[in-house]
Amino acid sequence: MIPAKEAKEMMYRMLSENFISLQEIPKTPDHAPSRTFYLYTVNLPAAARMILQRCYKTVVNLIDRREHETRENKRLLEKSQRIEAIMASMQATGAEELQLQEIEEMITAPEQQQLESLKHNVNMLDSSENQVDETIFILESYIATTRIEKEPTQKR
Repeated sequence: MIPAKEAKEMMYRMLSENFISLQEIPKTPDHAPSRTFYLYTVNLPAAARMILQRCYKTVVNLIDRREHETRENKRLLEKSQRIEAIMASMQATGAEELQLQEIEEMITAPEQQQLESLKHNVNMLDSSENQVDETIFILESYIATTRIEKEPTQKR
């Protein structure tokens, strides 16, 4: 279990972000605070919609970040693609191993390291986007099923 102080902070944060709300249950009709119970309640469909909105924003941020990464390294990506195309055409024509090594050396070690880092970052962004997409699917399914359950059944 989490410590009481941390739990209070989490509850307050969730309350301030409208994930939970307070429900007053008075012991007496005058609603005096000393004679009233306060319970936390959760409106699950509303919370799911709020989380869904945050997921949409997250996907947009991930897409923007991936575009930024590729835009910042556009020159390096184009150079890498040109070298790969040259290597493929040279291999197709039966070039010697020495020629292929010379072409591979056109990308310096720091550029190769930067290219690997870029590929890793883009793969992480893609993976994150897939995970958020899965969460969006689950939330949309939940919201759709709660909407269907609330609708009255029609006579056939």
